[in-house]
Amino acid sequence: MTSQSRRIPDSLLEHYLADALDARTRAQLEETMASSPLDQARLQELRADSAAFLIQHPSGPLVERFRQQRKRRQWWRWTVRLTLAAVFLVLPMLVPHEMFPAPGDPIEPPYQTKGPAILVVHRKTDQGSEVVRSSVPLAPGDSIRFEVKAAGNGFVAVLGLDARGVVTVYHPYDGTAAASYDVAQPFLPGAFVLDETLGREDLYVLTSPRPFELGWAIQALEQGRDLKRAAPKDVVVGSTFLTKAKK
Repeated sequence: MTSQSRRIPDSLLEHYLADALDARTRAQLEETMASSPLDQARLQELRADSAAFLIQHPSGPLVERFRQQRKRRQWWRWTVRLTLAAVFLVLPMLVPHEMFPAPGDPIEPPYQTKGPAILVVHRKTDQGSEVVRSSVPLAPGDSIRFEVKAAGNGFVAVLGLDARGVVTVYHPYDGTAAASYDVAQPFLPGAFVLDETLGREDLYVLTSPRPFELGWAIQALEQGRDLKRAAPKDVVVGSTFLTKAKK
């Protein structure tokens, strides 16, 4: 019977495209994907977007918990240029074989983050895309997209406050309420071309297990108030920033 929902998280598909899985894990993934048209379609989307690279976060190493929350450990951020030998050394820790369930059961993400969601900015390049560190300036005309790493499914919004004090609702674009979020699809839809406003732009990612409106957040930013203090109960605020400078 055809699965009605995706069973493989994007992180595993990205490792698959990067050829960073051992033979056994790769075979298990392909067996699962063979009966999941939605996962096959997502794999093609990632391949078309040239998104076959391992997850990196500019804020530094994350504290992650594995399935059943048995232990926590810190690990280094990876890139697709790691040697095959190095990948094999850490892959058993990163992608345990037991995470593959029996046929028909969904595959859970290999880790979850605690606290506020993490917002990652990706810049389009000739080779595909790259993670943007806050310390590296972007330029007007650059095309960016967002990735959100949250602890679970729920609702998410992304807002920006530029150097002029102008508030932009990036996701859902120009929306008035948060959009639904699926941890299996951390890349938010759409891309944005940066305008001519130079300087720092603060970015905020708002998450909640329940739907919420955005009017209070827009007003708080326009008035220069602390967004975390202004947030309603159950809405968690994370933040980062980017800078724009002339080339």
